Amino acid sequence: MYLCSVKNNKEENSKEETKHKIIIAALNLFRKQGIREVKMDDIASLISVSKRTIYEIFTDKENLIIETLKYSQKQTVAEARKIIRSSNDILDIILKLYEHYFNLLRNTNRLFFTDLERYPEVLNRRKAREKRNNKRFLAWMEEGRKQGLFREDADFEILAFILQRDLELIMTVNKQPENSNLSRYKPEDLGRLLILFYLRGIATAKGREKIEDFIQKNK
Repeated sequence: MYLCSVKNNKEENSKEETKHKIIIAALNLFRKQGIREVKMDDIASLISVSKRTIYEIFTDKENLIIETLKYSQKQTVAEARKIIRSSNDILDIILKLYEHYFNLLRNTNRLFFTDLERYPEVLNRRKAREKRNNKRFLAWMEEGRKQGLFREDADFEILAFILQRDLELIMTVNKQPENSNLSRYKPEDLGRLLILFYLRGIATAKGREKIEDFIQKNK
């Protein structure tokens, strides 16, 4: 009985290790090439497992995508907590969180985001996550107002709505014709300008001073 239990534990650990390797490999390929371009054979070849092994762990490609996004989100949350613990200044936290996001964006193929639209369950999960993130954003903005960083007359709900819409727009730059003015810019650069534009617009003199200081330190 004991030997049987040990054997089962080893098999379970081995399966979890393989699952983790598949998720890491898939996430790296998805970010580099886009989801549509990556085949299960590509993932299997990269980590030297059979395609059958992948399908024994993940029911289909959408299930694998969901698991890779869960892993990516877990990493993002861990980094966000580290940033939040590093400062009591809410504006500094917001700027650092967006900087982390745009650094991640720089190393991700734009097709990765547009390909996600092909998977209904992934989109549903993404919308739910965006709703939670929006709630946190509004709470942080209110805290920033209490700290004297944002103007009293600023409407954060309208700001969040416009900001979300514009961030989604810059993700489509890869779809623009090559002769389009928009196609000349990288999404991460457009995103940084966008965030600074809106934050400067609602910031107090104290807030704008902190924004400029952040820019100088992170050129």
